[in-house]
Amino acid sequence: MLLTVDIGNTNVCMGLMPERGVLASHIRFPTDKRRTVEEFMENFEALVAMQHFDFSGVTGAIVSSVVPELTDSVVASVHAKAGRDPMVVRHDMNLGFTIDMDTPERLGADMIADAAGAVNDYEGALAIYDMGTATTCSIVSADKVYLGSIIIPGVVISQDALTAKASQLPFIKFEQPKHLIGRETVDCMRSGMVYGNAAMLDGLTDRIADELGEPVTAVVTGGVSKLIVPACRRSVIYDPDLLLKGLWDLHELNGTSV
Repeated sequence: MLLTVDIGNTNVCMGLMPERGVLASHIRFPTDKRRTVEEFMENFEALVAMQHFDFSGVTGAIVSSVVPELTDSVVASVHAKAGRDPMVVRHDMNLGFTIDMDTPERLGADMIADAAGAVNDYEGALAIYDMGTATTCSIVSADKVYLGSIIIPGVVISQDALTAKASQLPFIKFEQPKHLIGRETVDCMRSGMVYGNAAMLDGLTDRIADELGEPVTAVVTGGVSKLIVPACRRSVIYDPDLLLKGLWDLHELNGTSV
């Protein structure tokens, strides 16, 4: 059983994976960068006990983190509960692809994991979108070279900023709009969120294909992407488990099979 931990800017998600991309159970809790290692471990112990999370079958562990302040706390917690040191995703481990960037050491662990999962499942040049706190796009060539990235403010934080800065715009739930052209404020905002982001995915993918000079497969994962993908005009693959698949693949490439 592989224990996976994804430390994101909004949440930490810990799961038990008996096979590639499949979670048998998981827990999720808010990311809090202010906690000391001791405070984190105390809260972690309480949450694990409350959720009845079982570490007894863990034979391997891997951590993906974009929050350096929390990485050591999570690694220490995993070691304490599972009795083993987790692998931490890094740019210089065996990835299944190469990185051709000026500063590969600054490439986010989540983007590395997404790319690791995608190159095993999809052929040709890839534009891999992860719609979380930020919307990231990883561009990987057909011969499995990570060429670079695009980073955009995420759907949720963009909507939150719009609500905070515009007095007459309310907080809204993320739901499908009734029409493209809204007829009342809430539906107008939902239309902007869904169709605006869908148009961005379409347009960016076309521009990436133009720059590479070859067709590109768009793969989308994370956050609210399930709501946005159906509104895209070009063919887009929705893969909600992409990062988990990538963590499994990275562990397989760099450790003992589970």
